[in-house]
Amino acid sequence: MRTIAGATLSARHFWGGANGQQAVPDDICNYLVLYGIGFAAIPADVGGLYGVPPEPHVLMADRFFGSTLLSVGVITWFARDFADWAAVRAVLIGGVVGYGISALVLIWSTVQGLLNTLAWGSTIVNVLLVLGALYFLSTESHKPA
Repeated sequence: MRTIAGATLSARHFWGGANGQQAVPDDICNYLVLYGIGFAAIPADVGGLYGVPPEPHVLMADRFFGSTLLSVGVITWFARDFADWAAVRAVLIGGVVGYGISALVLIWSTVQGLLNTLAWGSTIVNVLLVLGALYFLSTESHKPA
């Protein structure tokens, strides 16, 4: 268990919130699902926000990206109800890998001029997701509360 500001936290607090309150993962799920639907359904509009050209092969790649975001959002949504620490840990490790690689790709793409400065916001979100997952992986509790 980890204690912060007098509150004891465990993996279950991360996924479901204490006393039935909503916790961070709902926000993560919403972010992933909304961006996933956006990239899959209207890739030219969402990609255009980031300065991505609306060429047919790019729109196809955006749709694949959107479907991946959507699937990760759904997996994260259902992971809130996991009672087994090993399952929670697997989702967190997958998040560290996926969000970490996304952050690196975003940094590279923005520095190369392939994306506009809006991508820095997405980079920050990915870095925060990595840090959050690493934090909860580092907690001493291996059992949800």
